[in-house]
Amino acid sequence: MNENENVTNTQSSELSKSNKELADLQKKQSDQKRRTGQEMLKKYFVPRNNREIFRILPPKTGKKVIEEAFFHVITTNAAGKKLKHGTIIYCPAHNDPRVKKLDKNGQIVLDDKNLPVMIPAPCPLCKKAEELLKTQDPSLKGVSKEKSLTLTDAQKVIYEKNKKIFLESNGWQAKKFYIVRGIDKGVPRDGVKFWRFKHSFQNTGTLNTLLPALYDFNAINQTDYTNVENGTDLSISTVETISNNKIKYRAIVGISARGKSPLSDDIVVIRDWLNDDITWREVFQPKKAPNITPYQFLEMVVAGNNPYWDDTDSNNKHWVFPNNPELEALANTRTRNLDADNEDFEYASDVVDEDYSYVPVNVSQVNTPVSNQSNAPISNAETSEQPSTENADLHVIENEESQEGTGNEFNDLPF
Repeated sequence: MNENENVTNTQSSELSKSNKELADLQKKQSDQKRRTGQEMLKKYFVPRNNREIFRILPPKTGKKVIEEAFFHVITTNAAGKKLKHGTIIYCPAHNDPRVKKLDKNGQIVLDDKNLPVMIPAPCPLCKKAEELLKTQDPSLKGVSKEKSLTLTDAQKVIYEKNKKIFLESNGWQAKKFYIVRGIDKGVPRDGVKFWRFKHSFQNTGTLNTLLPALYDFNAINQTDYTNVENGTDLSISTVETISNNKIKYRAIVGISARGKSPLSDDIVVIRDWLNDDITWREVFQPKKAPNITPYQFLEMVVAGNNPYWDDTDSNNKHWVFPNNPELEALANTRTRNLDADNEDFEYASDVVDEDYSYVPVNVSQVNTPVSNQSNAPISNAETSEQPSTENADLHVIENEESQEGTGNEFNDLPF
């Protein structure tokens, strides 16, 4: 190899390296770009029509096709000084990595192997649920309905009080949801979307309707339902339903596989969908508001003072911080540099005004609040038994899909 060839090869290698660095930087900048409210809504898959077609994508490396996540479903303050029932809020205790436990002096607690003791990330809503349970009379905790029939009159008073406390605690506890990554074939231009639905404790939920269709397709066709070339689209049938409290919503009544088909006829489109690295955590984010952390937002939810964006008056759209006039004034005073990088100077300015009054749920009762507190969550527990625990540090109830007909599947947008 002569000297000219060496120079040429070196230049080619340097050019390739330079182009890769530029491409990586461009992708990073694109990934960091804050999505608008309209763009965020496009990442939600919510069956609203009588029939929807959805294609589940192959899982990303190290991920499951159907992922589990936990969210609180509670009552919050909303525009127009109203209460919004069924607000879905991200739970850091169940979804975030564990954190090091600290003692009262702020020092890391070590175990008998001199390793940090790891505990769930703090969540004020989970803490509220735990604190309520601690107020139960221990002499009659966990009594079944059958055993309650044999109690004395004095014991029945305690039993009913414990039951009321349990129901209120249950309303604050995190609920299990399932999340599926896929393509809405009705609007494929929207790209990757996420379909989220609640766990059904009675095995009558969306997952229980979905799984038989997937099992049957795999068995009949001897291929994975997410296969790019020979997987299947899903046909989802819904009907309009009215809940006991007169709220309209869409109920899923059937899910079926449509037979083998390619993910798309366009190779470029397939590549873009499969290479899209967006995750459900980017879509179903923790709630936030100006000048406070997500943790502080949750603290305000517990206190009944959560902030909200009030757009009821088109000429006076603004942030409301109940009982926090200083934070409210600060949130509505634009002092940031609008040209600065990574500045979310107005979180709620992108919220879409369209009213999403129909949501996909299974037909089930929507209960009313069990507490007179304005910020008390809606409880859907129908038993006085103590909650089971998935985690020794957390109380978890895996409840049926009884609150999804509360009127808005987009209640957990981070603004």
